[in-house]
Amino acid sequence: MLQQTTVAAARGRYEAFLARFPDLTALARATEEEVLAEWSGLGYYARARHLRRAARDVMERHGGRLPREPEALRALPGFGDYTAAAVASLAFGARIPAADANVTRVLSRLYAIGGTAGSRAHAEAVRVRAHALVARGRPGNVTAALMDLGQLVCLPRRPACDTCPVASLCAARRLGAVARFPRRKPRPALSPVFVAAACAVRGKATLLVRRDAALLRGLWQFPSAEGASPVRALRALRRSLAPLGLEIDTGIPPAMTRHTIVHRRLEIRVYRARSESNPKSEIRNPKLLRWFTARRLETAAIPTLTRRIAAAAGFQAPQRSPRRARGGA
Repeated sequence: MLQQTTVAAARGRYEAFLARFPDLTALARATEEEVLAEWSGLGYYARARHLRRAARDVMERHGGRLPREPEALRALPGFGDYTAAAVASLAFGARIPAADANVTRVLSRLYAIGGTAGSRAHAEAVRVRAHALVARGRPGNVTAALMDLGQLVCLPRRPACDTCPVASLCAARRLGAVARFPRRKPRPALSPVFVAAACAVRGKATLLVRRDAALLRGLWQFPSAEGASPVRALRALRRSLAPLGLEIDTGIPPAMTRHTIVHRRLEIRVYRARSESNPKSEIRNPKLLRWFTARRLETAAIPTLTRRIAAAAGFQAPQRSPRRARGGA
């Protein structure tokens, strides 16, 4: 959950996820939709799909026990070098460095490591320093301490140097240049994207579709289309609605909302849709299209984008209760 997601966003979902899937067996037996539903709102949904696949691999190939060796961990779906190292260190005490963004920031400042974060040379310099530290003490404790130091004290902006337990050893602080370490790549500019979405209502339910798009694959979304302009997006939406037996209700002006996904800034117009005189049979396909009440959306596998559109259309998806509080973007 913490891969590319803040602790504040993940904290509210962590315990609920474990309550729903308390062990590898439960996670391996769950459907992808059930796992995505518990992940709803956290973003980067490939993580949830990989987590489920990893659980299934562990059950089928490792007798239901998570492997201890970093090499075996790296072979699991979604386990890259960092995740394999972190699990091996934190769970099994392996003397292997695990440098996430927090650890990288701490060590870059502590030793004034030059270069750009994410580059091969910088990553190797951080790895060497981290390896020296875990080789001297209890690896899991050292790794966890470095992570916590970066999360709570050695912050990206306004680090709390006065309360840092290793401030006297920090080379970047001695140079008066804490903010310069590590050097970050400039963020790419957000690309504007125009989206037209349709909210079709039948009684107390609205129609959602499930697509194979890479980012939101397997999640339920409002019918929508993109275009180089609002007019072109609407034109594409009309074409996509025709096979569903739906058309735009031109008597109701569209609602407006925005959403950011990765480096895309979505400018969304939400139109009311209605059934044509002879709706097509595809609208009854439960695998690809489904009618959701507002209450049912609470536990559905939907992204934040769907909630935004539902709110703009006046078909508000209820917020999860505190027991199942959502987090993330």
